[in-house]
Amino acid sequence: MFDLPKLRVAVTRECQMSCIYCPRGSSVSMENYNGHTSKSLNTEELHEVLSVLVASGIKTVHFTGGEPLRRDDIACLISKTKALGTSVELNTNGVDLTATKALELKESGLDLLKVSFDTPDNQSFKEMTGLDMFDLVHKNIKQAIDILPVRLNCVVLRRNLPLVLQLIRMADSMGAPAIHFLDLTYYPWEGAIDFFEKEFVDLAITIRPMLEEEFGKPFTTLDIKGCHFSEMVRGEGKTRIVLKEADLTMRNRKVCDQCLTYCHEGIFTVRMSVDGYINFCPCANTHGVDALQSARNGQLVEVMAKYSEIIETARVTNSFPHFLTCNGILLDGGSK
Repeated sequence: MFDLPKLRVAVTRECQMSCIYCPRGSSVSMENYNGHTSKSLNTEELHEVLSVLVASGIKTVHFTGGEPLRRDDIACLISKTKALGTSVELNTNGVDLTATKALELKESGLDLLKVSFDTPDNQSFKEMTGLDMFDLVHKNIKQAIDILPVRLNCVVLRRNLPLVLQLIRMADSMGAPAIHFLDLTYYPWEGAIDFFEKEFVDLAITIRPMLEEEFGKPFTTLDIKGCHFSEMVRGEGKTRIVLKEADLTMRNRKVCDQCLTYCHEGIFTVRMSVDGYINFCPCANTHGVDALQSARNGQLVEVMAKYSEIIETARVTNSFPHFLTCNGILLDGGSK
């Protein structure tokens, strides 16, 4: 048994949205986008792998995609994973999150539903996602909040930064327990550098002081392995606000210092691609291992032991300036 962090599992490549910050293009070869083949693991194969991973020490399994609700067997997969003795979380864009589906997720044992919700109005929602479905997603979130634990996720870009306060007030009105604001994570895809330079927002010097002044409450640092997280608790009936800032990240000197990609987010979790390759790197499948084959030949526990060692010996590093230099990124005023 190893002390391992959360496992992110991409269960599908399908998604109705075309969010402007999602990596795309033929050069993308990372956890939940490409992998090594075009296949996807079915429920039985996923359960076979997850059984070994949970037995190896994984405490939380986080299903993502693509859009996980596009899989007809997602509730079955959740219940089978819960039966292994781990907690289960799921990310969704909210389009297919009907009241019936929310009840199904609750009955399957889902511990936390995370809904991407980046803007508070139809026009900006369509601009961010490519879909004219703001009203539907808003309705679905409100229904789900009454059924099971829900958290909202918002990626902050320059274009939706002016809408943050409006989004928080909307979260309050919906009764959302929490909203996480995430800075734009850099992934290597065509046009990524130009997009990052244009849209990146430093949450620590923009949103944090703005929200502390607005609500008269301080942010406090959370003890979470990985990126830097801080929270503001605003009182009963108010949505808890969490900031995720990826400048202070986990780095393993032996692995990360030699990385030509030099990612933004760092290593703090184990990831599995749609086709079943596990990895600790968020930007490439360089260190990926075929989990299903390894499980069947009895080597997966050994692989997880190595991953555990790599992650446990990673240390918090302020590597953001190095990341910018390595990738030739020049940020405008107001950013790092």
